Amino acid sequence: MFAYIEQDSYLHRRNPMIKLAVIAIWTIVVCMSYFPVLPVLTFLLAFFVTWTAGKIPIGNLLRRLLIFLAVSALFMISMLILRGLNDEPGIILRLWIFRWTRKDIVHAVSLGFRILALVTMSMGFVLTTRPRDLVMSLIMQCRVSVVHGYAAMATYRFLPELQSQVDSIHLAQEIRGIPWNKGLLSRFTSPFRVLLPLLCVAARRGERVACAMESRGLGRENARTFYKKTSIDRADWIFLVIAVLSYGIIAAVLIKFDLYRFSFAAIQ
Repeated sequence: MFAYIEQDSYLHRRNPMIKLAVIAIWTIVVCMSYFPVLPVLTFLLAFFVTWTAGKIPIGNLLRRLLIFLAVSALFMISMLILRGLNDEPGIILRLWIFRWTRKDIVHAVSLGFRILALVTMSMGFVLTTRPRDLVMSLIMQCRVSVVHGYAAMATYRFLPELQSQVDSIHLAQEIRGIPWNKGLLSRFTSPFRVLLPLLCVAARRGERVACAMESRGLGRENARTFYKKTSIDRADWIFLVIAVLSYGIIAAVLIKFDLYRFSFAAIQ
């Protein structure tokens, strides 16, 4: 789901720190908006940029986002159900025992699409950023120590393997007569049966990585050479300026037409 895809695209060639800066700025701006227009536009824009500038096939991208689309929809529905039980003035929509104000609908839709926007931006970063380049950028551009950089890379590369580890644990349990996908009770208790073995696998892998780092003398010498270096060039700065300015223009237009609110209290 969250794994790097090898491509030769515009986003793949950008420095990871520049991409993180763009995501951070967009995240701050979209989280300050309590009106759903900007989260919806951010989700669509992040999806479009990942598809076109990242050359990620649209079918692949939709398949990876499917579970988050379902989670966001369930979140919005549950929010509407809970908010619909309140009896507040200014009801604009009624359905059976549920009553919603304009603030209730705006609240649910805004938070749901904000989740989608943040997930899509994060997925676009992961799909177009090689873990090695991210760590090298942390070391060379952000001056992170080599020890912490290598530990971050080991963690970053382990996360996509969690699903395969979970599948292996399920198979091992089934061989020993513990089914995980038969019956409602078995499916409900399956995550709890997987948690302890998964923690053990993670601890063992961390120990092996730590021993490998120590045996090779990682961090013993201050001066190091690198097989591949990362840098921030003119194209990266142009990308940062265009991304920030274009998003700022979108936010300014929404503010002008009163479609960007800083508080739910301003929504009548």
